[in-house]
Amino acid sequence: MGRMHPILLVPYLIDDSERENPCTPKMERAAILCLSEAKRKKAGILSRRSERISCIAKLHYPLWAVPWDERCIIIDGLDIISSNIKSSVTPDVLEFTEALHRSSSSLNLFLETLRRHSKTFQKFKSLRKVSLKGVISEVPLLRSLITILEDAETGAKEGINAAFIPPIPMEQAEKRAYRFIAEWENINSEIDSLFYAIEVLSGETERHKEKIFLEIKTVQGDYDLRISRTRKLVDKKVKSLIKEKERIKGKIEKTGNRRLEKIIREKERLKDRVERLRLSLREALEIRKRQKKKYPNRSTTRIDNKIAKCRSDMQILKEKISNLERSEERTRREILERLREAEERYGSMIREELEKIRFLEEARNLEISEKRKIISRIDRVSSAIEAQIRELIAEKTKEKENLENRAISFELKEASLIGIPFYIAIFKSPKRERAEIYPPMIARSYTSTLQRIKRVFFSFSLESRMELLLNSRLPDLDREIFQNLKRRMESSISFRKMIFEAGRSNNLLESPSFADDVAEGISELEEEGWISRDERRRIIAMYLES
Repeated sequence: MGRMHPILLVPYLIDDSERENPCTPKMERAAILCLSEAKRKKAGILSRRSERISCIAKLHYPLWAVPWDERCIIIDGLDIISSNIKSSVTPDVLEFTEALHRSSSSLNLFLETLRRHSKTFQKFKSLRKVSLKGVISEVPLLRSLITILEDAETGAKEGINAAFIPPIPMEQAEKRAYRFIAEWENINSEIDSLFYAIEVLSGETERHKEKIFLEIKTVQGDYDLRISRTRKLVDKKVKSLIKEKERIKGKIEKTGNRRLEKIIREKERLKDRVERLRLSLREALEIRKRQKKKYPNRSTTRIDNKIAKCRSDMQILKEKISNLERSEERTRREILERLREAEERYGSMIREELEKIRFLEEARNLEISEKRKIISRIDRVSSAIEAQIRELIAEKTKEKENLENRAISFELKEASLIGIPFYIAIFKSPKRERAEIYPPMIARSYTSTLQRIKRVFFSFSLESRMELLLNSRLPDLDREIFQNLKRRMESSISFRKMIFEAGRSNNLLESPSFADDVAEGISELEEEGWISRDERRRIIAMYLES
């Protein structure tokens, strides 16, 4: 078998927790003989040919355990079982990171790189099928192996007293395990490369953002300086305009007030004349009244003419006063209008000056806003790409964990051969040979079995009673290993021949101690109640006394 290696042997039979007494190795062999005898075909109505049991052997199914950190990779020593996994092919990380490095000095090139790779990591490129020949990776089966390895015993390096079906060489098993490890390392490397992609992406993103922040700071400083200088000029100009406006308004008010004063003086003078004429008119009317009273027949023409003239002069003066009042009102409106025009004209000039500052502030804000938009765009696209990469990392991590779960948590220092015991019974008839395989069992309690079945125990056949005693220990182990072993024996003549030769080389029926061991074991089975006295006598007579 090449290099020396440790051997781990798993016990074939363990006792159920409810068993009153342990099932001895002799009982184990006797039960296997009874079960085989029950399964042997006998001549009868349906078949004229009977079989004989030519061989009963306890063999060991070989599994290689190759250490990997604190785990073991289990390799099928008979090369029956293999497994396949699907591994996702990651996008080209190197092309992505090199493109980022190339765009390090150019913002536009960096933005184009982000745009071009915005969907690069949206999904894996493809799925590849990885064949792990000989690797046992079914999780239920691995759990079963962990369970039975807890009871395993270490044998000598070589020459251990255990019959193994010849396994593949240890070097070949290690090579297959290393293929498994290489696949794990490949997945790990892909995960590392994806993390590296995030690292480069984050670094380049921060570098370009820092450049833009510096540009924003420069723009802010330049505009602040220009705005400060412009503000000083504008403030000086505005003060000058306000001063000029106040001077013009003062001049308008002064000129207007002089005109108003002249009109008002003239109006007051005319009002005084009207008042004097009113007094003269009142006196004339009194004189005419007294004259009419004193001298009714005397003519009043002269006084009437005076009265008429007073009234006429008063009317003329009142019209002049009205004209002056209208002129006063018009003058006041003109003054207000000229003041309003001056206010608007200078207000417009002041606003134009102030607009210079607002224009610079808006230009500054617009330029900074555009740069901040670029930062937001970088953040948005970069974050989206990073999220895609992290999603791929999560998927690859699942693949990695799935692969890790295909190794068992069992620590070994070196590659070891595990022996899973089973019994093989070879039945021979004139025209054919066939075999029955009995995988590792658990011995049940007779008392608890009776309580469970609630029937007359010996109404069951011998085969049924032996199957009640010997229960399958681990169904997953039976299904994945021993059912596959049976199928390979049925499909491959050379493989069946190898198994039969291994069985015949270790035929218990030819062992010197077999008769005594089985005789004692059958007696123990009878004492527990699993077989009848007649069955014990018949089996002893058939196999032990011939």
